[in-house]
Amino acid sequence: MALLPYALRPSVIIRRKAIRQGILGPSRLWKVVAAFVFGRKSIKKFFGKNPERLPTQKIGANSFVNVINAKPMKPSERKAAGITKEQIRAQASADVAAAWARKAAAKPKRKVVRRAEKTAAMAAADRERARKKARKRAS
Repeated sequence: MALLPYALRPSVIIRRKAIRQGILGPSRLWKVVAAFVFGRKSIKKFFGKNPERLPTQKIGANSFVNVINAKPMKPSERKAAGITKEQIRAQASADVAAAWARKAAAKPKRKVVRRAEKTAAMAAADRERARKKARKRAS
């Protein structure tokens, strides 16, 4: 299916008409349409769900592991699944440690191996913290 040229797309035509007849013109109907068309994205930006950034780790020169939860769960969904934010962070930390371990296996340099051990220790500490919070919550 061929796409319409940009100027003939319905969304572009509605935006153009909302600006000309609503914002710059006298029509109240098109002012309401303009408020809806241009305000919808702003409202979604401020009140919508945003990706939840979890740990960021530097792995070597110019390479990073950025762990992001693309679709954060609602608190009620997390509670129903029995998942806490601490558990999610511990899993992200374990993923970063696994990435370092793979890099250390591929290039067994002393600096990389030390960093892999350090991130593994941090991941273990995060897991332990998550377990403690879960125990505390259960009792």
